[in-house]
Amino acid sequence: MFKVDIFEPMVSHPMAHASTLTELPDGDLLCAFYAGSYETAPDQAIFIAKGKKRPNGNWDWEKPIKLIDTMQKANGNPVLFTAPDGTVWLFFVTLEGSSWTSSLLFATKSRDSGRTWTEPQLLSAVQGTMPRTKPLVLEDGTWLLPLYDERAWKPIFWLSEDEGQNWHQVRVQTRLRLIQPAVVELSDGTLLAYCRSNAKRIFRLVSKDKGKSWTEPEPTFLPNPNSAVDIAKLPDGSLVLAFNDSVDNRTPLTIAFSTDEIERWTVIRDLEVGEGEFSYPCLLVASDGNVHCTYTYRRRTIRHSVFGKNWLTGS
Repeated sequence: MFKVDIFEPMVSHPMAHASTLTELPDGDLLCAFYAGSYETAPDQAIFIAKGKKRPNGNWDWEKPIKLIDTMQKANGNPVLFTAPDGTVWLFFVTLEGSSWTSSLLFATKSRDSGRTWTEPQLLSAVQGTMPRTKPLVLEDGTWLLPLYDERAWKPIFWLSEDEGQNWHQVRVQTRLRLIQPAVVELSDGTLLAYCRSNAKRIFRLVSKDKGKSWTEPEPTFLPNPNSAVDIAKLPDGSLVLAFNDSVDNRTPLTIAFSTDEIERWTVIRDLEVGEGEFSYPCLLVASDGNVHCTYTYRRRTIRHSVFGKNWLTGS
């Protein structure tokens, strides 16, 4: 287990939250998050940093730089995605008002591993459409971008068959209030999504047709204090879940492990414990098989942890 902080709180930007992580073609990592005076503050901007692996297996991070800073408007919820051709996408929102319900969805791209970026492009003018978790490239080549409606509190999935040039939207019809779906594709092609809820439980839903339709969400036995979760699949088919193991608090930050795709969470280990907020995890299974998790640490910094199968199994 290795841990390091990516961001040092600044006088001008003392709060950091909602990190996202992707692996670059050369094996380096790219992390983005938002920071500002407070959540949804007009000075809230998106920062980005690059991480490099040391020979001993630990990681060094360059000082984060401000990438997206819209004048007098908060930017937030960045989501990084490395496409099969090596292009790095950054999805994010810009608030037109003072709350997340006024957000507009944008994307920018980098073709040189994050050194330069295109001018941001508006993807949706429907206010309240927001990203949180990483897109997937499905086995048939379809891109799936998990989104949610902040106004109605409903999961949304965008599908693209032309590598992000055009998107088809699928809204989940349910009476439940669920947001921020995190998705994995199982070996039989089933899509499994875990969602944040205000009902003190993580909810799950599945799709058998590559995201075109979804089952009615159902509660799991895993608690949720109305906070983000993330899920990832290892090459051997085992599953990793990051969540807050509490119905009321964003602590502890916990990792659950299932040795198969049947969601038997037989190993549950705490990544962070104690007072404060440890939240909004982002999981990444790197090409070397190690699992990376970045997360909000007490709203002051973004922490990066790395662990392998031995730690997950408790051995």
